[in-house]
Amino acid sequence: MSRGTLVYAAQRLVLITFTAIVVSSIVFIGIHQLPGNAIARERRINPATEAALLHHYHLDLPWPQQYALWLGGLVHGDLGESLVNEGTQITPLLLREAKTSVTLGLAAVAVTIIIGMSLGVLAAIRQNTWVDYVASTAAVVGYSVPSFVWAFLLIILTVTGFYAWSGGQIYEDIGWGKIEQIPVPAFALGLPYAAIVARLTRASMLETIRQDYVRTAWAKGLTARVVILRHALRNALIPVATILGPLITGIITGSVVIEFLFGIPGLGQEFVTSILSRDYNIVIGVFTFYAILIGLANLTVDLLYPVLDPRIRY
Repeated sequence: MSRGTLVYAAQRLVLITFTAIVVSSIVFIGIHQLPGNAIARERRINPATEAALLHHYHLDLPWPQQYALWLGGLVHGDLGESLVNEGTQITPLLLREAKTSVTLGLAAVAVTIIIGMSLGVLAAIRQNTWVDYVASTAAVVGYSVPSFVWAFLLIILTVTGFYAWSGGQIYEDIGWGKIEQIPVPAFALGLPYAAIVARLTRASMLETIRQDYVRTAWAKGLTARVVILRHALRNALIPVATILGPLITGIITGSVVIEFLFGIPGLGQEFVTSILSRDYNIVIGVFTFYAILIGLANLTVDLLYPVLDPRIRY
């Protein structure tokens, strides 16, 4: 890795840190605008106990002081305690859930890239044939159906359908913790974005395979595999890599619904439950983690450009 790339990566890491702080401040201000008491919520509580809890969580201080204390804890990697589950430290909880969300996200990205690029390449090299029409139609359908609809359809297929078809011998165990539980939510999350990649890959490949250097490769007698994969596909990947950043952002944020539907103990499910229970500290922590994950994902995509095109330098 060149010195310029290292400097660029360092600058982006500083920007990611600044962005996470800005996001946390906006969420902090917004969530404290909600009416009601974060400690009492819907239950009755002794006034003395309530005052002691408010003091323990620093909720009796003015907002600027609360946020200053939260930032001080963030510098040391301490996001505080849960307001609902007393004594539960947020940092190790969110780190464990972030690992789950990253695993699901990487699986969904793999589904997006593998299915999307395969359909796009097939449609391009078989232009105006039935393969092209089927792949293009599949891409339109995949893009038109939201991820939560795919989730319901896949749950019906893998849980109810397989169980009935096999007489109870084959069924999908919805949840998390086993390798075989990853593909179904990953497909539900990645299929809509795979359709976008397929359409863009097809358009990029159609433009690339008409270039002079590709015609020269064919004229040299190279095999179709070498021409398509080594010469055409590599250059066609540059436009695809351009949209990977926004796509990965969509996958990370879209995992909120998928994790909740499949009961996956990730940041998405924690985000929903913390909003419902008014657990302020966890809500702010989840948003901060999302900002950091999105920033790191976009940085990774940007660092792929020099690998795909040696002419690009930072």
